[in-house]
Amino acid sequence: MKEKGHHQKEETHSHGETSGNGHGTHAEMKMGQNKTWTPSGNGIDLIKSDFHFITGNLENINPVVKEVDGEQVLELDSDGTPAAFVFHNQYGNVGMIVKLKKLDFTGTISLIHHAKDLTSYDFIAIKGQNMKLGRVVNGQEDVFDEGDFDSGNDWMSLKVTAAGTHFKGYVDEKTVTHGHGDKMANGFVGIMVDGKGKIQIGSIETAVLEDE
Repeated sequence: MKEKGHHQKEETHSHGETSGNGHGTHAEMKMGQNKTWTPSGNGIDLIKSDFHFITGNLENINPVVKEVDGEQVLELDSDGTPAAFVFHNQYGNVGMIVKLKKLDFTGTISLIHHAKDLTSYDFIAIKGQNMKLGRVVNGQEDVFDEGDFDSGNDWMSLKVTAAGTHFKGYVDEKTVTHGHGDKMANGFVGIMVDGKGKIQIGSIETAVLEDE
């Protein structure tokens, strides 16, 4: 992840703490150093600076930074073309939390990690009230686990953890999916949208994890 002072902040937490949500109950998030990315400035410049695409482009998501209830958010307006943007750094064991809100969006929102390109990555994907957790290898999708969750139309905390061979997906700190697979080589982390309409992103938190 680029060290952009006005875009993200770097924090170090003592063991037992998790950043931002006040919960310390999940061992997966008991790490030393994490990074929290928050939007600011111009949406197009922000995406160009802090991310790169593994599929799609800026025109497919039309990024705009807006102020909502006194906070800066990144609003994406997806045109129906799949688009995936990832941070520049690669990670091994990793946790990622995205604060997001679906407006009129219909389709699938995924958190991807260990990504090489569109043919090789791990993911959690939500569509409606359903979450899938799995892996894409050589372009073929393998779903490790699937579950339903309760979440309204307001802000939600979408979280994925990959610790060794354990992979988990959460909504608002509740475990929805849990699967197992081979440990993957380091890769990129980010967000994929496949649908039409608008979503808002308030923050993205990443953390290096230990094997579980």
